[in-house]
Amino acid sequence: MKFIQSFAILIFVFAVFSTAQVFAQLDGNPANMCRNGLFPRDGKVYQMARITGKKGGKIYFYGDEPEDCQQAKNCRLKSYLIPGSEIIVTRSFGDYACSWFQPRKGTETVGWIKLENLEWIEINKNPAQRNWLGDWRYPNSWIVISKSKKLNLLAIRGDSVFDRGGGNVHVGEFDNAAKPTGYKLELSNDDDCEVSMQLLGKYLIVSDNFKCGGVNVTFRGVYQKKVKK
Repeated sequence: MKFIQSFAILIFVFAVFSTAQVFAQLDGNPANMCRNGLFPRDGKVYQMARITGKKGGKIYFYGDEPEDCQQAKNCRLKSYLIPGSEIIVTRSFGDYACSWFQPRKGTETVGWIKLENLEWIEINKNPAQRNWLGDWRYPNSWIVISKSKKLNLLAIRGDSVFDRGGGNVHVGEFDNAAKPTGYKLELSNDDDCEVSMQLLGKYLIVSDNFKCGGVNVTFRGVYQKKVKK
């Protein structure tokens, strides 16, 4: 019975990754490309995983340059994770998974990690409304989600800043109400700003259509709730 269950899980994961990879390739990017700017819109399905391996081991990230990565010897990056670390995965390519690691403080690390070093984490695909509430942060962007005065809706406000230097600052914002569908949420403003969100445990994956503010302003990223002091 355990063998049948394990086989079924493997089939499910393969189906999820195959679908996500197709969506990624439709964007015209190389199939082996895995980068933080693309990650929030790279796939329609995201998975949580835990790094496995021996205690004290190092599980390295792999890059997407040159073109023969991830198989080439010089594709391994200096960045690595230790067993027990949690990551978000968007899709697979060969024996690797496009992964995002978000520390509590500091910037993310994004790249390819070998599938053999991943243990899949089941996520709640129908989280309670209270799980959405909070002050969500990603560098230079803030999203505050609270209860709306309208029944069953969430009030969602976002602010983002893009600083080009020399006092050339572009800003963006949105303010609307919407109702989640399972662990996903879609909202749009009258100014053509469209934002999509996915709630994966303690992470909020956000993507937009680049029409929510000035030039180069975007809310794309993996957010975490601000820690209350």
